[in-house]
Amino acid sequence: MEEKQEKQQEIKEKRNMLSDRNRIIALVFVLFILYVPIATLLKGAFSGAETPSGEIESTKKGQTAFVQLQNQITAFNTELTLTMSGRNYIESTQVLLGKDDWLFYKTEADGFPLRDYMGTNCYTPEQLAELAANLTAIRDVLEQERGIQFVIMNCPNKEQVYAEYMPETVVRISEESRADQVAAYIHANTDLTYVYLLDALLEAKEEYTIYYQTDTHWNQVGAFVGMQAVFEQLYGNGAAPDTVSFVVNQENFAGDLANIAGLTEEYAIDENYIFDKSTADPAQHRQETILIIGDSFSDFLRVIAEAYYEEVYAVRAGEFSMELLDQYDPDIVIWESVERYMDVFRSANLLEQ
Repeated sequence: MEEKQEKQQEIKEKRNMLSDRNRIIALVFVLFILYVPIATLLKGAFSGAETPSGEIESTKKGQTAFVQLQNQITAFNTELTLTMSGRNYIESTQVLLGKDDWLFYKTEADGFPLRDYMGTNCYTPEQLAELAANLTAIRDVLEQERGIQFVIMNCPNKEQVYAEYMPETVVRISEESRADQVAAYIHANTDLTYVYLLDALLEAKEEYTIYYQTDTHWNQVGAFVGMQAVFEQLYGNGAAPDTVSFVVNQENFAGDLANIAGLTEEYAIDENYIFDKSTADPAQHRQETILIIGDSFSDFLRVIAEAYYEEVYAVRAGEFSMELLDQYDPDIVIWESVERYMDVFRSANLLEQ
């Protein structure tokens, strides 16, 4: 009898705990729903309905105060849901909490990384043909008319490289991503110099961390692997990361995903590596000029390339113009794109920019 009463009491306590938890979750949900209208009203209070001439400085201060308040509310909301879920979920429209505190990008406004990962946005045969034709046309002009070697580089999204840390709630519909599909098509149907880095990065990650845990980007070790994959394809002498040195110049680093989620203190868990250029193999040095056209992944790629090429230039894809070829006179052009932006290979014609 006494044992039965204890069991009933235990069940009652569990029900109460569950009820309390549900109330708190409901409260968080209500706060989140009310956040937008409240924030809008507060923005109006800080910035004013109109901006009289001569009050630009005070308006800037008001906007700064609003942004600070907005960030504080976002951080509070994120921290609360993180705690209440037992560190299994964070409330963010942009950031996905994976296993072991790995953060991933789930945006729908800056590419579609989750669709890439799930394999739900693959190209049609016609689109693949368009992409290959665009790249081939660019290659033909650069190489045949200008004598410039053209290399296309595709960097996989972080979700592809560290798939084991993705939450089980994100289900892959197809094991072949759009990036896999494009690489297979180009290798089978063209003679383009196309460097798809997935296999090289998967191999390197067995020994090194190559993407930040709290950021969308690769680190300088990852960029080194990417640059060496180019060397292997062009010259046949790619080097492994253990042949050079990387220095940790910052511990407790919080990346862009931690910042977006308002968790820069909670997720200051990364290390920032810097490539020691003095350890680059002199035998790999090239008396050539290279121009890298790309996105934010090309920033570290440029750092690595500077240790190996005589001159290195870099420009964002949207800022490239053909006049730059006359200005820099490159021997090699690398057009780099991360997977979530790779539709640029189909839609952008460098020859018309």
